Amino acid sequence: MEEVTKKLNPSDVDRKLLLPENCLKNIPRGHETFLKIRDEDGIVWTFRCKIPPGGHSRPVLYGDWLLFVRQKGLKVGDIIVIVFNKRKARAAADTSGDHFEIKVEKTRN
Repeated sequence: MEEVTKKLNPSDVDRKLLLPENCLKNIPRGHETFLKIRDEDGIVWTFRCKIPPGGHSRPVLYGDWLLFVRQKGLKVGDIIVIVFNKRKARAAADTSGDHFEIKVEKTRN
């Protein structure tokens, strides 16, 4: 299982989620795809994902990302964890989102 942990900054909660470089190695640079990601409540979200062309490009999630932020009440400083489960991905015959999961850790203010 691989995971990406990100502490949210103002751009992440207001515009789009910028992920660390090389965290989604299976998506070709310069292409856009849709990621189906299951949250802790069992809801499957569809995020648009794009990795710009170039040597040092970071994946960007948008589309339903801002709806997810609003519905979960995310704020700057909260932490999200996106988990990619290779075992579930190999067993999945469809793209239901079972192999990507997202968890939220809210900071207390």
